[in-house]
Amino acid sequence: MESVSNKDRLLARIISDAEADAEETLRKARQDASEIEAEYSKKISELEADHGKKREQAIASVMDGNRTRAALDGRKADLSSRRELIDRVFELAYQRLVALDGQKRERLLEKLLKSEAENGDTVIPSKADRERLSKLVKDFEPALSLSDKDAAIDAGFILAGDSYEKDCSFKAVLSQLRLSEETAVAEKLLS
Repeated sequence: MESVSNKDRLLARIISDAEADAEETLRKARQDASEIEAEYSKKISELEADHGKKREQAIASVMDGNRTRAALDGRKADLSSRRELIDRVFELAYQRLVALDGQKRERLLEKLLKSEAENGDTVIPSKADRERLSKLVKDFEPALSLSDKDAAIDAGFILAGDSYEKDCSFKAVLSQLRLSEETAVAEKLLS
């Protein structure tokens, strides 16, 4: 019986050692799993934080882009409004020039002739200014001639030389004035 009891003790001891080894292996596995879980939890938190920063940066970038576009659109609208105002001012000036009559219109036509005409030029008048220009051309120095045809313009005249034509219509005169004075007009209107 003694051998059975030694065998039982030996067997009990082997089982006990095996159970202890199994417990230790299980404890280490749980500890390793816990460490792995903690490591991956930390990595997940870092990734979430990184993605959160990237998301915030992307949102900020989109918002900045939208603000920039909105500011540019606002400036474009403002410039467009200013451009429309300046266009209206010059259109009104043109309408007033065309509406001039009497002495004022005659003086304007005479100044244009004096500043632009050269000896021998042919004056092609607008229909509206044929009568006035007819009077001015008769006694004008340098000698000019009046065309039988009317120019297809609202007001003013065309000067035709041997190899050139000068547009002295009120529209052309105002266009030249606009090129040189538009900035000054804008400053006065918009300041």
